[in-house]
Amino acid sequence: MSTIVFFCFLRILLQDQQGIMTTKRRNHGRSKPPGSRGRTTPVHCFNCGRLAPKDKAVRRFVVRNMLDQASARDVAENSTVYNQGFPLPKLYMKQRYCIACAIHSRTVRGRPNVDRKIRFTKKVAFRPAKKQ
Repeated sequence: MSTIVFFCFLRILLQDQQGIMTTKRRNHGRSKPPGSRGRTTPVHCFNCGRLAPKDKAVRRFVVRNMLDQASARDVAENSTVYNQGFPLPKLYMKQRYCIACAIHSRTVRGRPNVDRKIRFTKKVAFRPAKKQ
């Protein structure tokens, strides 16, 4: 009985020395600063309709043609406006996914601990030319 109490006490003592728990992601899966606000507005998932916090949802901006190639060719042949070189309008959509749908549709993927630190950006950083 006393050995069980001793080991429980030892375990509690070691946990206190360790301090806080380790974090899996440096931003805790959100894109808001630590001391900024308590809550963000929820947005609907594009796939399943689930409400997810706006700063946690996975965002993808999609630009698509309104018509497929065959239909666009038919419209261009029979139209006076689009036949003269005017482009057909496009669909511009900002899609937001909950984490479950983003992983399921392979929009984002789980990565190892080392690879999680790599941040992907679509834009190339501007670096001015060095003066010689």
